[in-house]
Amino acid sequence: MSMNLKKPALYSSVFALQGLSNAVIPVLPELAGGNSGSSAISTFIFSGYFMGALLALVPLGILADRVGNLKVLRFGMLLTVFTGSFIAFSDNQWILGISRFLEGVGCGAFFPAAFSIIAEWEDSQQSLGEFNFLLNAGLAAGVLFSGLLAGFGIKTAIISFTFLAVLSCILLISEAGELLVPNRIGKKFTLPENRNPARNQQDLSLLHEIRSYLEKTRESLLKTDFGRIWGITVLLYGAMGLLTANYADYSAGFLTKPELGLAISASYLAAMLSSLIAGRIAVNSKNIVKAGIVLASAGIFLSVKLPLLAFFLMGAGGGTAVVGLIMAVSRISPSGFAMGLFNTGIYAGLGLGPIFGSFFLEPFGYEAVFLGSAFVLLAMLFVELE
Repeated sequence: MSMNLKKPALYSSVFALQGLSNAVIPVLPELAGGNSGSSAISTFIFSGYFMGALLALVPLGILADRVGNLKVLRFGMLLTVFTGSFIAFSDNQWILGISRFLEGVGCGAFFPAAFSIIAEWEDSQQSLGEFNFLLNAGLAAGVLFSGLLAGFGIKTAIISFTFLAVLSCILLISEAGELLVPNRIGKKFTLPENRNPARNQQDLSLLHEIRSYLEKTRESLLKTDFGRIWGITVLLYGAMGLLTANYADYSAGFLTKPELGLAISASYLAAMLSSLIAGRIAVNSKNIVKAGIVLASAGIFLSVKLPLLAFFLMGAGGGTAVVGLIMAVSRISPSGFAMGLFNTGIYAGLGLGPIFGSFFLEPFGYEAVFLGSAFVLLAMLFVELE
């Protein structure tokens, strides 16, 4: 019975959080002030979320280790409800932008704690697949329902997902939330090598602890598989982000807006399905990651000819690889710090991939840059994990 209670508490939360984050996208022009708004305001409202998440992931992952995953998880969802309410009922563009930033901070609190919790469960691989299924389902539902319900009011979907987040908060604060983490403490980050017992006995000041985490970051990136996992994550999401960010311009001559929307929706659907499958197959994480890289690369290669199949394969690759990558991280450490550091790789890839790729678009053109990114991604097959 406990599993029947605790999984909905976590799963409904990730669905609501992701749905709310994407529900603003179809109505960004209206949120930015319609014809009187500028693209800078739209960017401010859109990008504030990702900036908040990127800045919060590691610090709040560390906090989860100090005070417990459940407390930080609850904080993330409460902040999501709080900011969602402001977005739903305010038209002030500064409040919208700041609320989006704080909503991203809530995301940064939620994911390291959530992944750390799941990594401790007995059925962690299957649960990660289910969790990532609902993560992508939330993203897809946010975009879909925001467009469908806009006729009833621009913010109808935002209000709906905020209400769902409220219900999820109630579950997390109730007994169902307590069942998520029976011991109710975070899992400290430890490296498999280079432990220093003398240092562990010190009474750490906050400054010393920050320095300790920075040293652990350096050691984990350089002396364990974590650096390879992080590098693969950045390149995988960088390549996918590069294609997604530029595909509207590239395909303007041969795809209508509805066709482009259908293709992007196919990537969410594929990520949902592949996450479930990857969570259930009896294959080690290294091979799951490699399968994801092959699928994503195939999608990028096909993007110059077959958009729908391309986005489907790319989504399938991302959904497959992320399950294997998180499993690989959890073997090094299931701590909030480790999961926060891993998630910064996702956001770094999505943020920096399009920027880095843009330097090559002018001299080489879209197709050459897309295909080049696929070859770089395929090179990750030769990176040994474990």
